[in-house]
Amino acid sequence: MLGNYLLYLAVIILVIFLYNTIIDPILGWGQFGKGENISIQLFMVLVATIGLSAVVYNIKYRILKQTPESFWKLSGYSKINLSCAVHMITIGLAFTFLHSAVMKLLLYYNITTFNDFTEEYYNSVPFAYLMVSSVITTALELIVFIGIMFNEARKNIPVFWPILVISLIIGALQEAGGIGMQLLGVALGFIYGYIYIRTSSIWSIILIGIVFNTCLFGMKKVGWLDSMENMSEFTLIALAAVMGLYLLFSTLWYLRKTKCELVDS
Repeated sequence: MLGNYLLYLAVIILVIFLYNTIIDPILGWGQFGKGENISIQLFMVLVATIGLSAVVYNIKYRILKQTPESFWKLSGYSKINLSCAVHMITIGLAFTFLHSAVMKLLLYYNITTFNDFTEEYYNSVPFAYLMVSSVITTALELIVFIGIMFNEARKNIPVFWPILVISLIIGALQEAGGIGMQLLGVALGFIYGYIYIRTSSIWSIILIGIVFNTCLFGMKKVGWLDSMENMSEFTLIALAAVMGLYLLFSTLWYLRKTKCELVDS
């Protein structure tokens, strides 16, 4: 499990290194994760990571003298049914409100890193580009971290451990937003992992991620996110608690469903 995670993390690190040393000097878009073109940087790095991962995947199994399933089918692209899709949308919305409430609640304690990062990312590109990125980049991220890394790591091992590790990886990648954003990243990783296990379809968690990102930035655009700063501390705590409980019980309820009830053949 750890070997597979380290292998594909090495691929990501290599792609970022190549971007910083070759692409950035040519295009001048800034080092990865910095500057005014973060969403474009992410898109380029994720596409390159998927392509290089395909090469590494095939080399790996040739060395092992095994015949794996097609890399391009690894993530699982089976359709989910309508009721499952609606549930994914509600989970994405609940996480949006949880994320927003925690972010604004931290401002009461003068912890601004979470809010500052969101503001910087929001202002990094025009809103139209941001919304397109929220769809495309989210899908690419989940294909990399869940469809490829998690799928390769979870073979022949109890599923809790690879879910725990991928959740910690997702949380660690939120470092720019501070500890609050990292803890939410870990929680989201668990939701992604268990729901993906139940459906075996990457579309289920892609839908959650897209709803979360587009709604968060949509709320920012219309002023709802900023207006949450006027809510009382108690209101924000209550909102976060209700959304957190919904996510917990929704996921537990979801796990009771059988795959045939969730996925169309």
